[in-house]
Amino acid sequence: MNCTSRLLSCILFLALPAAARTFPEAERTAHEQGGKALKQSVQGIAEKDLRNYVTRLASPEYEGRGTGDKGERMATAYLAAFLEGLGLHPAGGNESYFQTFDFPAGMKLDGENDLTFDGGVPAGFDKTIAPGRHYQPLSFSRSGRFGAELVFAGFGIVARDYDSFEELEVKDKWVVVLRGNPEARPRLRGSGPLVVKANLAKEKGATGIIFVKGTNKEVSSELFFPSQDIGGGTILPALTITDQLAAPLLTGKPGPASLKNLFESYSRAEKVKGFALKQRISARIGVAKNRDEGRNVVARLVVGEKPSGEAIMIGAHIDHLGYGNRGGTRARGEEANEIHFGADDNASGVAAMMELAQHFAAQKARGALTLKRDLLFAGWSGEELGLHGSSHYVEQARKEGALYPRVAAYLNLDMVGRLKKEGLNVQGTESSGAWEGVLDRIDKPEQLGILRSTSPYLPTDTTPLYKAGVPVLSIFTGLHEDYHTPRDTIETLNFTGLHKVTGYVRDLTVEIARLKEAPGYVKVERNRRRNVPRVRLGIQFEAIEEGIRVTSVQEGSAAAQSGLQNDDILRQLDGMNLGNGDDLIAVLRRLEPGKEYPLAVGRKGKDLKLRIVPEKR
Repeated sequence: MNCTSRLLSCILFLALPAAARTFPEAERTAHEQGGKALKQSVQGIAEKDLRNYVTRLASPEYEGRGTGDKGERMATAYLAAFLEGLGLHPAGGNESYFQTFDFPAGMKLDGENDLTFDGGVPAGFDKTIAPGRHYQPLSFSRSGRFGAELVFAGFGIVARDYDSFEELEVKDKWVVVLRGNPEARPRLRGSGPLVVKANLAKEKGATGIIFVKGTNKEVSSELFFPSQDIGGGTILPALTITDQLAAPLLTGKPGPASLKNLFESYSRAEKVKGFALKQRISARIGVAKNRDEGRNVVARLVVGEKPSGEAIMIGAHIDHLGYGNRGGTRARGEEANEIHFGADDNASGVAAMMELAQHFAAQKARGALTLKRDLLFAGWSGEELGLHGSSHYVEQARKEGALYPRVAAYLNLDMVGRLKKEGLNVQGTESSGAWEGVLDRIDKPEQLGILRSTSPYLPTDTTPLYKAGVPVLSIFTGLHEDYHTPRDTIETLNFTGLHKVTGYVRDLTVEIARLKEAPGYVKVERNRRRNVPRVRLGIQFEAIEEGIRVTSVQEGSAAAQSGLQNDDILRQLDGMNLGNGDDLIAVLRRLEPGKEYPLAVGRKGKDLKLRIVPEKR
């Protein structure tokens, strides 16, 4: 779908309630595809099957499976048809495989909305224009009527040696700023997010803020719709406008050429300070909290003649980021608005779950299934937006009493398609005293090299179930540079590794489902010391606006040997961006002592590439 048709469809959807956003024809197609996938599968766990499932789920047709969007409806219809074809019982509620839930989806237009030019009207525009084509309110905008003069504040950034607001009168004015950061000042990247700039403008007393793409290839599309939640709560009146509108406002000339010249002069840091504009505008903004609807898929394999009192649940989130509009894209520039296919995150996990369901259903059909506990299979949606689907399931299930031991254990599959030589991560082992013994009995280090991680507090669908008293384990093959970008495609997956991971989870499921008693639940206090990194770099640091500044390098440490120096700004470690101290700690937690990793730093305005070998803590 081209940008024009996508823009039109987004505008139309804003006017529709969640319940009206159904896609019957697309869902019928996906239902047929799910049935066909089952017919083409084989009874054993097969690499061919896994590839077929991922290929469908991560296809352009499924549009990145954004929660509540057409792609999610297709993916869930596909999964439900597959599980129904296996003869699994619907377990979503009301005798359905689906379980719907609503979730916060930014803001929606509600009330009066228009933009009026009280001074000179930009060439080619009417005096008053409506939102949609050339401007949109942002999700953190306030409602009301706001009239004021305009000032241009460059990139809208204040740092130690960079001040867009110097000698600029901002109080009670609309502030127009460029998005992103100057290309010549990469260390200012941490000051680029819209929320950061909006809060700074508010601190300086601005009436409102207007964001301009400004021909910047490093940021996403010109307009953000209010339904796209970019965080920040409610800050101040805020708009995004197109370059076509920005050009005459900022330069007095129509067309992109003048705006490009202006942008490049600020991007090269030839200019930093802003200037007052001649125009005055009035904006009527009416926004209200918006909610949308997603859906899970839940099915039960009854292993005996009637449902067992306890079940082992295997789950994987089926949603992803859509066109970058449903969750936190890490892509930059125009790539941020492309389909985020989510092959590893998490078509890989759903494919493994489907193959496990097919395997165990085939065993039951042959009379060879000898488990004590039923198996529940769950395709969660809304994970990327805040674990909404799994949280809703837990909330509904607890209305019927304690979830544990009805769900005796939960096994989570999230990003399992890129198995590396370092091994397979099994996370959350402290959630039950039974896990060490179970894992020891099935461990096959010559095949996978299992890496155990104790903390049950994980940024995935294990969290709602663990908080509800269910022992959990999460299976994970690791982060990578394509995470949350359109580059997470089927071509990047290790299907031989995915086949091994699926076989491992099969063995793990059998071992747990045959235990004499349900694995005991262990409540772990959420203590940072329980999940400290195994490695150290040998630095002290502080978080500043530009990122992480090295304040001290220990003599003889890994950092010293890598060439790190005081005042270096840490940019990336092992390919992951470092915006603050929490980002650094998160990366350190997954690194191995003695192994070499790439390290990107900023030093005196230049970007450097180093290599570092972390030490054992």
